[in-house]
Amino acid sequence: MKKGVSPLIASVLLIAVVIAVASVYSGWFTGFIKTITSMIKQSEETRIMCTYGGISLSNLVYNNTSSHYLTGEIDNTDIIALGNIDLEIFYDNATKEEKDLNKTLEPGEKDVFNVMINNNYQKIRAVTNCSNVYDEVSRSDISIV
Repeated sequence: MKKGVSPLIASVLLIAVVIAVASVYSGWFTGFIKTITSMIKQSEETRIMCTYGGISLSNLVYNNTSSHYLTGEIDNTDIIALGNIDLEIFYDNATKEEKDLNKTLEPGEKDVFNVMINNNYQKIRAVTNCSNVYDEVSRSDISIV
């Protein structure tokens, strides 16, 4: 005498379990796809908007006395506001230091900064909330007093 589940009932049970699992994951998957789509849309909107951004470093002066301050001007040169403006200082020993300027510049606005840095810097980079909007100046372009 054979005991067990008939192949027809086993197939029906297997299909029912697959459908139950699929229905549970379909809710999660739909929400996941909506979240990813929203993030991509927001990222693309930011990227498109950032194409209208521009920033410039000028009048950079490094004080080589005991104070070791770098002063200069930072200018928004294009048509969108730029925020989260920081300076990145690259040194001879391949290290990088970030100075948070905590500045936001409206289009056409200019501001002055004054930060303490070490003498062995190689280049200075101004970065913004738009990853493709930055300006970089090498040591040879900075006046030393």
